[in-house]
Amino acid sequence: MALTKGDVVNIDVDFVSNPKQGLAFRYLMDDRTTDVCYGGAAGGGKSHLGCVWLNTSAIRYPGTRWLMGRSKLKSLEETTLVTFFDVCSKWGMVADVHYKYNSKKNIIAFHKNYGGSVILLKDLFAYPSDPEFDSLGSLEITGAFVDEAAQITSKAREIIRSRIRYRLDEFCPKCSEQRKVPLDARKMWLCKCGYYTSGLLPKMLMTCNPTKGWLYSQFYKPWKDGSLDAGRKFIPALARENTYIQSSYISNLEGLTGTNRERLLDGSWEYDVDTWSLIAYDAIQDAFLNIDVPPGEKIITADIARQGRDKTVIGVWSGMRLEYIYTIAKNSIPEAVEAIKDAMARHGVFVHNVYIDQDGVGGGVLDYIDGANGIVNNSPPLFVENEKENFGNLKSQLGYWLSEYLNNRKIYIRPDENMDKIMQEMEWLRRKNADNDMKYYTLPKSEIREGLGRSPDYLDMITFRMLPELDDGFGYL
Repeated sequence: MALTKGDVVNIDVDFVSNPKQGLAFRYLMDDRTTDVCYGGAAGGGKSHLGCVWLNTSAIRYPGTRWLMGRSKLKSLEETTLVTFFDVCSKWGMVADVHYKYNSKKNIIAFHKNYGGSVILLKDLFAYPSDPEFDSLGSLEITGAFVDEAAQITSKAREIIRSRIRYRLDEFCPKCSEQRKVPLDARKMWLCKCGYYTSGLLPKMLMTCNPTKGWLYSQFYKPWKDGSLDAGRKFIPALARENTYIQSSYISNLEGLTGTNRERLLDGSWEYDVDTWSLIAYDAIQDAFLNIDVPPGEKIITADIARQGRDKTVIGVWSGMRLEYIYTIAKNSIPEAVEAIKDAMARHGVFVHNVYIDQDGVGGGVLDYIDGANGIVNNSPPLFVENEKENFGNLKSQLGYWLSEYLNNRKIYIRPDENMDKIMQEMEWLRRKNADNDMKYYTLPKSEIREGLGRSPDYLDMITFRMLPELDDGFGYL
């Protein structure tokens, strides 16, 4: 097909799609769908779809502003942007004629004779220095394409969605005619094509490979269960369904084994996270849905930052309900003490119900909160019903007990901005090979930190909640 909007006369849109791409594209161009998750195996044409949609939209709706994002800008430039330029080339679009790419400002600007729209390239990583994504605060866009969306957080997605509001009410979604009525006129308007509309819907396309995380819980699982919201669409895609992919690419995927083969060749979202995992993935998700867990005695558990590293994480519990989480980055001992005492006063927690990680700096915090309970992770396991359980240390014992509580849906965690991190860290509660005495261990913090890329501070704070369930007086300390 050819675009002939205004002065756009020399661009041939060559988009011969496979069936799944075509379905996704129709959703992206309709007046009912707001979110499309195109997720499946490698080679399903995900990046190509996103670049086609952005290019088409930028030309179809003159003067609009679109976002192309990925977790890291460098990866975006090396992958998705290359695909975008390839699409432009196939359509006969020439750099510095039809569009101009400014690598310093990370903007693709279309010539005024070809719509004058812009595409903004954005780094969407959750940097500790910008947890609220203030860098996107003043952004106004017409739509967004996030490639490899599993690499960003759910909060990043929410922030991006909130920024999709730029010139939406100026265009008819049926014929793309730009409205001539002043912007302060009534919300609905009658286009000359006969369609009565309020303008474009805020659209967001997310592409990904199968993953465990917010995309699984917000798109794949509801789609599988038949409960996905009407405005959301999930489309599974496989490399084998892409009739335009090279056979050698399929052969490479067929050489994969284990989880990688399940995800990248078979496109399976139900792959086994890890044979050593202690918590079923559905149980991790359900922890945020178990609202029937009853309230109870108020308890505080705290994981203390070590020597200025990591974070101090304080959890406030009502029975087995984790109601509030307070996070302090790179704090001193007095700051941690003040934060715990403030949480005690605010939520009415008695000092004998406060449990603090005593390792490292935590011992100093404990010194200033007289009557609180200290936790020594490498200490011997507790006796349960007068019998010593066969664990290598207390931390492993607490981890196994936590997995039992979660797998049996006995814990509720109130969803907040920490949800993604908690889910990721819970996946790392795993068995470690037993020692010569056949004692059971969980994966140590050092190995989790290496695999996860950060310290599992939220997991540790939640794990400590098991101590009052096991012990009746801390006589071992």
